[in-house]
Amino acid sequence: MLCIISEETSATFNLAAEEYLFRNFEEDIFFLYRNEPAVVLGKHQNAMAEVNPMYVNKNNVHVVRRLSGGGAVYHDLGNLNFSFHQTVPDTSKVSFRKFNEPIVELLRSIGVDAQISKRNDIFIHEFKVSGHAQHVFRNRILSHGTLLFSADKNNLSLALKNNSGTFTGKAIQSVRSKVANIADFLPKPMAIGEFENILLQYILQLNSGNNLYVFSVNDLKHIQQLKQEKYDTWEWNYGYSPNYCFEKQTREHSISVEVEKGIIKDIEIISEALSVKLISQLKALLTGTCHSIEQLEGKINSLTIEQSKTRELVELFF
Repeated sequence: MLCIISEETSATFNLAAEEYLFRNFEEDIFFLYRNEPAVVLGKHQNAMAEVNPMYVNKNNVHVVRRLSGGGAVYHDLGNLNFSFHQTVPDTSKVSFRKFNEPIVELLRSIGVDAQISKRNDIFIHEFKVSGHAQHVFRNRILSHGTLLFSADKNNLSLALKNNSGTFTGKAIQSVRSKVANIADFLPKPMAIGEFENILLQYILQLNSGNNLYVFSVNDLKHIQQLKQEKYDTWEWNYGYSPNYCFEKQTREHSISVEVEKGIIKDIEIISEALSVKLISQLKALLTGTCHSIEQLEGKINSLTIEQSKTRELVELFF
């Protein structure tokens, strides 16, 4: 098995690297990486419903869609991510447990009482410390997960989940659990870099054929291309969301927005604070626009209204 540690902390690079390894290698692979603050979505989720868009926009938290299904997870440099890539005769006979067991065994070896839940996540007592997802293509399986080691739980809480309105549609919704950091359960303090190295060495020694692999110049070229063409794009990260309707009510406004492939198709606004003329202008101006803070802000800024009113109107849509 090839064992790889990414030197990059870009979520879009590392997710592109996972897909590149999955689609272009036949060898078994163990891949470790850490990301700067990001929310990583399951493939079939509605990005806007899973994050707090105003918070992630203001705090430079990247929103990135991954190749596998499942729910949204928060990443930062206190979060260690792992993936196993394997070619198997029959993917239907491969379970999550097979890939989680080495992680649990490692945690127990350093004094952490970890268990695999019925949903194949890793828990310490009643706290979730690792989520897991899989993607299958032909006889190749990608099984990857997170390890909350010393993540910023406050940012995690603020970045995940949009509670400002109601979403309807066919998107997969995340299942919320109480979370904790592995570092809180260690018998003695340990930095995440040390933990990463212990995990890597543990996987390396599981089989005499396991060895370190470093990305070649050609690997990096193709990963960067996939990053730029897919994982850096609004179309993949937001526009791939299943069609949805967003509804929101405030003390003065009521709004309903129909969105298809990330594009606003219809808007209904009822408001005691906005003139009939302004409502008409907003509907005409924003229909056909991406449901994104930057694009809506740019369009609304073109109207001759106060800056404070512009921000209020932008926030109405999220």
